[in-house]
Amino acid sequence: MTDRGDTAGGRDRAVTVQIGAVILFGFLIVALSTYQAAVVPDQNAEVEFLHNQEVQTDMLHLSNSISAAGRVGESAPTSVALGTRYPSRTLFVNPPPASGRLATNRSVGDAALENVTVLAPGGSVDDEAADYWDSGVAFDTAVLTYEPRYNAHRDAPTTRYESGVLFNEFPSGATLNLSGQRLVDGDRITLVVIEGNLSASGVTTASVDPTAVSVVTRRERVKGTMNVTVPSTRGPAAWRGEELLDVDDNPFVEDVTPGASPGTVTIHLNDSRTYSLGVAVVSVGSGTAADADPDPAYVAVERAPTTVSNGTTREVFVEVRDRFGNPVEGTTVTAETNGSGTFAATSLATDADGLAVFEYTPGDTGEEELRFSYDGLGGFDATTAADANVTVAVNGGAGGAGDAGGGGNPNPSDSVVLVDSYRKQSDGSVAVLELENRGETTVDADQVRINFYAATGGNNPTEAELTTAAESPTLDIGGPFQNATIEFTPNTTRYVCYNFDNTLDQDEFFVSTYEFSDSSSEQYFVGLNRQESATCDVDAGGGDGGGGGDGGGGGGATPSIAFRLDDLSHADQSRVEYVGSYAVTNTNASFDRVEVVYENTDSPSASQTLQKAGTRGGLTYTSTFGAGDSYDVTVRVVYDDGAGGEYVAASRTVGDLADAANPAGNDDLSTGTTASLSSSTVEDRSNNGQGPRYRFDYSASAGDYQQTRLVVVSTGNGGKLSVTRTQRTGSNVDLDGTYGFNEPFTVAILVYGPDGAVVDARILTDTADGTGP
Repeated sequence: MTDRGDTAGGRDRAVTVQIGAVILFGFLIVALSTYQAAVVPDQNAEVEFLHNQEVQTDMLHLSNSISAAGRVGESAPTSVALGTRYPSRTLFVNPPPASGRLATNRSVGDAALENVTVLAPGGSVDDEAADYWDSGVAFDTAVLTYEPRYNAHRDAPTTRYESGVLFNEFPSGATLNLSGQRLVDGDRITLVVIEGNLSASGVTTASVDPTAVSVVTRRERVKGTMNVTVPSTRGPAAWRGEELLDVDDNPFVEDVTPGASPGTVTIHLNDSRTYSLGVAVVSVGSGTAADADPDPAYVAVERAPTTVSNGTTREVFVEVRDRFGNPVEGTTVTAETNGSGTFAATSLATDADGLAVFEYTPGDTGEEELRFSYDGLGGFDATTAADANVTVAVNGGAGGAGDAGGGGNPNPSDSVVLVDSYRKQSDGSVAVLELENRGETTVDADQVRINFYAATGGNNPTEAELTTAAESPTLDIGGPFQNATIEFTPNTTRYVCYNFDNTLDQDEFFVSTYEFSDSSSEQYFVGLNRQESATCDVDAGGGDGGGGGDGGGGGGATPSIAFRLDDLSHADQSRVEYVGSYAVTNTNASFDRVEVVYENTDSPSASQTLQKAGTRGGLTYTSTFGAGDSYDVTVRVVYDDGAGGEYVAASRTVGDLADAANPAGNDDLSTGTTASLSSSTVEDRSNNGQGPRYRFDYSASAGDYQQTRLVVVSTGNGGKLSVTRTQRTGSNVDLDGTYGFNEPFTVAILVYGPDGAVVDARILTDTADGTGP
């Protein structure tokens, strides 16, 4: 018999099944290989891409934390996900987990400041601070870099934090900013020096806790042909562009050029501007350099009287700062005088604001030098940074009977006392004496002379017109008494002005003697070591102080004042900004100007007087410190008295707290011809990853118009943003901040008329949380 299963056909069918199985297995292998070679890398590339987006957000949070540490000394630890792991696969093979490296690089050029001129509170050059800053300063700093080490995402960027800018640098060389620059913000310069050494790599999460080494709690007001040099892997062209400094439309920056050291750029600032300078030091990682410690670097007399009456006690504020210009706490300052004056304590430690407040009581009349040092007084030299001095003029007033020294008349306690003196801010040839009648009855000055003038050389003055006196006499230096009628009412301070025939110098002084209607006489030593804004008093026709009458005094009805005060102060930076808008009506031909006096009643050195010649206008006041302080803002209408002098014809005072909230009772300064805010919308687009973000749409109506200003300012621990537009309409105008999510903000839209007065506004309060307002 024949076995059918062993036929050729049967064998062929078995071979066919085997071949089919092999082919199917081959297809499976090819498919799996294709998946492993193409799909798995694509999926892993997506994982790496998503991780890279996450790490960029982490780096943005880290840059914000570094900035906050430098500004206010507070920051939060920030986590940076260095790498990522791929999803597990049963049949396929993953490469090793994607890693990354976060590190500081200290092999970069120094940050440097050149040609810095520091200003004193009155606006004159701060000679003591100049002992340190004038020669230029340089700071060793670092940049922070995150470099990914991916297996599939080949075009992933390196993320860099350099000189306040966070950006991506791609393998092609292209760059993309992740934040705006924070180095030059309008008139504010903020340089953050990075200290410490950080190096972390792998797949895990790195925790970075920026620590403030030196905090910008006070800023210096500076000017000059300033240059700011910072490390940068990008050239000047990137910094000139619209996304960073926007040099073409930036009134504060002249140009950006390559720095003297490789890998740096130099920013040339507009030398016609005044700036607010702050330098902070923040440490990341470990190993902060010894020269970054906030040790004392210079001492300055922050505030001192120009003139002191014998027997009175006045405070002298001395401030110690570190090499970055920030206050130093706990430094011992010693004090002495070159005369008979005394200090209540000759050695004091600086407080948290870097201040040592000495109580000084003068002795003999004349000039006395006050000396201060944190390095010992044995080898005192006022030209060194560790030593500072100030000269005061000592008068005989208020000290009671007895020998006042130098042969001068002793002033009884109820005499007319010189409480202060200085050069007038707007006219350097005018000396201003603040004379106060501390008696109980009115007394008139009858005659005045200038005994002598201590000049420094050059074009020395020879005479002065006493413009406050009714007669406006010309007093020859060393000449005889002249008739000079000035009325002094009880407990009132008069601003008595001498208009000299040459410009006065800060190191000069003079002596003037007054004879009064009660047969008493006083001799005043008048110091001139600073400039202040002041309005000179005028006694027209017998000392009535009003300047009225039928001739040059103006006469007529009292001018009317309408006033609006917009408070845009920034609590987080302690910066004050007020926009004072006014409209004066019912004036006559004697009108000269309007002055707006911004008086900080808590910190008098922050006070300032601004002026304009028109009866309508706006005057903006700014200060680098004083947010939260109380202010008295006074509008004064100044008239020409027709006899070469002037007087205040009307005034109005508004009290306010510098807190970004307008005072009650603002007047409406719009007219029938000015533009108004016809429509506006504000959208809160803030999110936790990007910070406060507000979008504006607005439209100003037809009519007289200058500009619209959009402002977002935090009343808590957030930032401040502002843009001014001359267009009457705006759509999708974005103000995007870097810090302050979930913080309270004031949001303002201000419409300005052609004279600079705010004629319409919309003011909102909002929490930057992505909802509302």
